[in-house]
Amino acid sequence: MEEVRRRSKRGDVPVDLVHLIQSLLSVKEAARTCVLSKTWSHAWSTIPHLRFHYKTSKFPTDEEKEREYIKFIDRTMSKYVQHNIPIESLKLKLDNQFASHFSNKWISTVAAQCCLRELYIRIFYKSVSKLILTDEIFSGKNLHTLSLRGSRSSPIEIVSRNPVINCLNLRLLKLEDVEISEELLDTLFSTCILLEKIVLSLRSDMKTFKLRNLCYLQELKFITDVPYDVWKIEDVPSLRLFDYVVRLSWTEPITKFNVASLTSVTKLSLDGVTIDVEFLDMIKSKLPSLEILDVVIRNWTFERWDFTSSSLKRLTLIIHQSEKFDIQVNAPNLHHFSFSGRIMPSLVFPSSSNGPEYIKLELDLFVPVDRSFFLTMRELLNLSSKFDIEISNIIHYKELNIDNEDHEIRFTVPSTNVQHLSYYAYTPEKLQGHLSFFDALITLCHPKYVTVYTPKEEFCDFFKPVISGMMAKKKSDGKDIEFKNIDNDKWEILTDDCPSNLGIWDDTFYSLELKPNW
Repeated sequence: MEEVRRRSKRGDVPVDLVHLIQSLLSVKEAARTCVLSKTWSHAWSTIPHLRFHYKTSKFPTDEEKEREYIKFIDRTMSKYVQHNIPIESLKLKLDNQFASHFSNKWISTVAAQCCLRELYIRIFYKSVSKLILTDEIFSGKNLHTLSLRGSRSSPIEIVSRNPVINCLNLRLLKLEDVEISEELLDTLFSTCILLEKIVLSLRSDMKTFKLRNLCYLQELKFITDVPYDVWKIEDVPSLRLFDYVVRLSWTEPITKFNVASLTSVTKLSLDGVTIDVEFLDMIKSKLPSLEILDVVIRNWTFERWDFTSSSLKRLTLIIHQSEKFDIQVNAPNLHHFSFSGRIMPSLVFPSSSNGPEYIKLELDLFVPVDRSFFLTMRELLNLSSKFDIEISNIIHYKELNIDNEDHEIRFTVPSTNVQHLSYYAYTPEKLQGHLSFFDALITLCHPKYVTVYTPKEEFCDFFKPVISGMMAKKKSDGKDIEFKNIDNDKWEILTDDCPSNLGIWDDTFYSLELKPNW
């Protein structure tokens, strides 16, 4: 035992291992390791992973905070540069004024280091201005990850002086709210052929996007304000995830692009598409490996949609208009379907007798509902063994006259498929309409769990009648109803004198969690 103790005193943890451990800790925790030994203290002063996160709580005034923080960064960077201490990873999160100072003084020096592998720059808004960087940001020969993120009001602009790209080992590229020329972007893609993931949110007037011969590219996420006139993706055989979003032009159709190169895609996410015959044919016959499809639809050309895919497993549709439509899904392997919209859809799954295993409905009901709403819901509830339903923005001008004993729309008791019903009462001024609609939902669907949200100021006016209604059901059915007590996080039997503080959500909404025992 004594020999083991002597060895442990003589031996020490290698500095490289100490650096690795410190890099996995928070800055505060890593600094505390200095007390362990001289080796740990030395390692902390030369750690190759630098993280500068702007903290507003350390200083009493903004001026002192800004002055002291920028001095701290300057002192740290000066030490590393003067003593040739290698920097392998630099994470910088600053407002745009600080970032300009840091960029002019240190960015080009750090970016040129051969040892640099990761560079993250995150700019948050303080004043309406740009952060200007030069193409020297791409000069690191061993750079593996480059992430530049501006903001809508404070973008990052990359100015090209001499577009010579040296980061040949780049694997991950993120340019979010960044302005960059088409020429520099093309040069970057044609040089960094080892890229595996690209995330782009460009602030420019480019109308052409070209991406070719990236054999290792697996993920491409692209956000734009307006659709591109020319969209070419070629020779990307390893591409598995493709995400395309038109951020502002909601009514514009998606840019036409060559889908022949997307045959390997397994997950496709599109926002700002026009549903037409060509689009549905692309899903059916030109994407044989597609397993996950997420579509935000803002414009379409006909009332009936036929999504056909032999490989599709998950389908999510988000609809932003209130017109009536029918959805037919021919996907024998589909097990998860999610729909979000303003109107109850008409759904058909002809390739499966029982429909997908799980269906989620998120309905923002901006139009009054009547008995036909529940008739359609009754049909939908027969399509799957598991349902989650979320309903909000219900507009009622009078109490619903729904017969709870109407066997044409009442769901068979005991219910087994509606797992969770979430109800958001955003317009509590129409209290009676809310209560009658909520009562009809509970009675007809028999969900296993119920969560009701209402604005904080309307808590008593809304929840007291809800509790009274649930107690009436308890007396008529003879079954207990439980509620989640937030004080002890336990389920308890609901009574007339239930505690008033049932739950809080986001400091603005109160929530009531119920578990009816049907």
